[in-house]
Amino acid sequence: MNFKFQYTLLLILFLNPIAKGAENLFLYKGTFSRTIRIEELYKFKKTKQPSNKLKNLIKITNQKEKELHKILSFKIEVPLKTSSKLMNSKIGEVFLGRLSKIIYPNKILNKDLSTKAIRSGILLSSFNNNQKIDLIDFFNAYPNKNVAIDLNALNKALKKIKSLKELIEFYSDSPFKKLKDGRSST
Repeated sequence: MNFKFQYTLLLILFLNPIAKGAENLFLYKGTFSRTIRIEELYKFKKTKQPSNKLKNLIKITNQKEKELHKILSFKIEVPLKTSSKLMNSKIGEVFLGRLSKIIYPNKILNKDLSTKAIRSGILLSSFNNNQKIDLIDFFNAYPNKNVAIDLNALNKALKKIKSLKELIEFYSDSPFKKLKDGRSST
């Protein structure tokens, strides 16, 4: 019986398809859609020289090469233990659910699947890169060959983040808080 168990386990390990990272990035904005290979983004990140296809995409989306390079190179610290706990909490589920409307496996609009893929991409890339990740690391760990980004949904989210940041700054600089804390000069 022990031999059968070991044989079955080995068979599962060797015949089970291994999920690789994303290879293609699909960008959608209304009726506009373009595809670019993650490898091209990686080369651009390393060399700062965009391929012809990436140059066209940058021009079409009104981006700047320096801005795109900055976005692709920006690393954030993602401690495994803390981020795992956060992503499995109620707040984390809500955050991942909203993020799954922006980033998802191409042509698969399933919130649960998208949420699991994002969680997996973040945790695997954090584990593989000393708990620091950038966008390319995330795509390399994303468990689907084709990943899609809804640019309209991304733009809406960025606007909300900007207004939320402004709201936080307003309240943190608020004279009412200073009065309440007794720090006002009046």
